[in-house]
Amino acid sequence: LVESDRDPPALTEAEPSPAERAIAAHVRRYVKEGATLQTGIGGIPGAVASLLAEGPGGDYGIHSEMFTTGLMRLHQAGKVTNARKGQFEGVSVTTFAMGSPALYAWLNGREDVCFLPVDRVNTPSVIAANRNMVSINGALMLDLAGQVVADTLDGRQHSGIGGHEDFSSGASLEADDRALICLPATVMVAGKAVSRILPVLSAGSVITTPRHQLDVVVTEYGAAELMGLTVRERARALAGISHPDFRGGLLEAVERMG
Repeated sequence: LVESDRDPPALTEAEPSPAERAIAAHVRRYVKEGATLQTGIGGIPGAVASLLAEGPGGDYGIHSEMFTTGLMRLHQAGKVTNARKGQFEGVSVTTFAMGSPALYAWLNGREDVCFLPVDRVNTPSVIAANRNMVSINGALMLDLAGQVVADTLDGRQHSGIGGHEDFSSGASLEADDRALICLPATVMVAGKAVSRILPVLSAGSVITTPRHQLDVVVTEYGAAELMGLTVRERARALAGISHPDFRGGLLEAVERMG
């Protein structure tokens, strides 16, 4: 612990883009009544939390490495009870919080949010012990084999891995759990749209989550459920949720696969 008179660093929330809102709408159908939720950082998890807070359903539990402003809103909307998780019942479980000053003020003195060491919160077997676990994380890009890059760009460190792989693996160990990787289908590079779903990753790309851990990938064009599919079926499913301008080329790449 370090004593300081500085305010905790605030994480500015950007208004979700149309693509992020569309992704959140696709994610919504994977969140059942009484689901246990983990959300990562960024506009998509925030949009998902807002959609859940405003919509029907509830009785949710929280088991998430990071506690965000969106998860606070879910609590404030009366959607979180933590009554059906099967463990840590009655409390939202997290390791650290980052968000708005309002989030920090809301957390102060609360007894229904429990901060635990990361080696407990992020252990895959502990994550899997939650009922109806749904993890929602982002990515920068992936290839048609299902290899996910989430923390590097051109081989250079862009962000941290955090709990990305822990929750992707932990939320795919039980039949009633789902691990979702969410990303817009394209990104603007030097004023030009580039597909985030690629036939193959460039040489030197650093994989965050391997293909065998990938369950569901969501873009604004839909959701691809990959568990149990063959290599080529998985590639076709991923091409099917790519941007229409790149879909034809990706489908051609699928047919060239061995």
